[in-house]
Amino acid sequence: MSSIVRAAFLMFIMALAALSPAHAKVRIDLSAPGTAPLPIAVPDFFGATPEAARFGTDLAAVVRSNLENSTPFKVLNTQSYLQTPAQMAAGGPVFADWRGINADAVVSAEVKPQADGKIRVEIRLFDTQTEQQLYGTALTDSSANWRYIAHRISDDIYKALTGEPGYFFTRIVHIGESRGLDGQLLKKLCIMDQDGANYQCLTDGTSLVLTPRFNPNLQKVVYMSYASGMPRLYLWDINSGQQTIIGDFEGLNSTPRFNTKGNKLAMTLTAGHEGNAEIYEMDMATRSLKRLTYQRETDTSPSYSPDDTKIVFSSDRGGASALYIMNTDGSGVKRLTYGEGRYYSPAWSPRGDLIAFIKQYQGKFNVGVIDPDGNEERILTDSYMDDNPTWAPNGRVLVFSRQQTRSDKFRIFTVDLTGYNLRELPTPTNASDPAWSPLMR
Repeated sequence: MSSIVRAAFLMFIMALAALSPAHAKVRIDLSAPGTAPLPIAVPDFFGATPEAARFGTDLAAVVRSNLENSTPFKVLNTQSYLQTPAQMAAGGPVFADWRGINADAVVSAEVKPQADGKIRVEIRLFDTQTEQQLYGTALTDSSANWRYIAHRISDDIYKALTGEPGYFFTRIVHIGESRGLDGQLLKKLCIMDQDGANYQCLTDGTSLVLTPRFNPNLQKVVYMSYASGMPRLYLWDINSGQQTIIGDFEGLNSTPRFNTKGNKLAMTLTAGHEGNAEIYEMDMATRSLKRLTYQRETDTSPSYSPDDTKIVFSSDRGGASALYIMNTDGSGVKRLTYGEGRYYSPAWSPRGDLIAFIKQYQGKFNVGVIDPDGNEERILTDSYMDDNPTWAPNGRVLVFSRQQTRSDKFRIFTVDLTGYNLRELPTPTNASDPAWSPLMR
């Protein structure tokens, strides 16, 4: 090879090396430990009229809040942006300007009010390194549903940059606690968006309600209520407001939870002459019950695996309360946890890779996770009393209730499965026993 050809070849290789980082597609690897948050810019959405501009400001604020409260992202301060929403809408992003403030991704959107009272939002997501569009769509809905549009956009951004579903267009059901005019403690079935907005209570608090849990495929909640003076299992259709009694059992009823398909319901009952807590399964089509455990000790808090072949539960059959896994017909019981302390309230991740639980140890009750083989137990929180963890539908975030000190009331918190990004969800009253809905679309 001649010196001229060799020099030309080396220059070609150097040029490729210089170009390759700029052409690497922006993507967050959620499975890689210690991955740095991706810097993203979310300017206000452009609107050509004052009404459209107001919606644009509000929509962008919700998207920024969603992403800021999600571990994979670092939303850059809007004061650092070098382009205005109008400039973005007119000519698209100037990528050098966005790279100049270290943004790896940037959102550009425009709001267009429609004649029928709806709004149309045209949204695009760009990779500033490759200068390519990663995602684009247009969403149209009633202007009253503008927050839902923002959550859907947030989910789409999350998926475009991580390859996994988001969890923003969801709701959280829980028990809201307050005092009536006579000083009596009222426990209401309440619901809110995952960010605490659109808060409402579904029951008036005159009857005790316990352990609400969502069907993983439908906007329906199962819960226990003493509305008739006796414990009954109710199903509440969130969209229609219809309430149905699906079970009326002898003894105490608690901890109902659907399987992944939503056609079976596991629960804890004290039916039978023994009077101790056992795990039962209900067929939702026939309402027939099947007993799964037969022990003198307490078996409670069942939770199905994502493939509906296993159930994890807590039991004191070995002495101190621990977690056990069995087949869904009650066979093949195997102890899962052997650590110090007591284990309660297991919840199998929708991803199948982890089981969340509450561990009582050295005077504290905290959220932890463990894999289904019983390895790599990790404690995620540190407080006086954490309780009732349940997963977001993408299996990346947990919601739970917390009493920070003995004198405090219960509030609702979320935490990333790594133990980072702990935050409190705002509620107007004390709140406990939260459960996450499936995605609303």
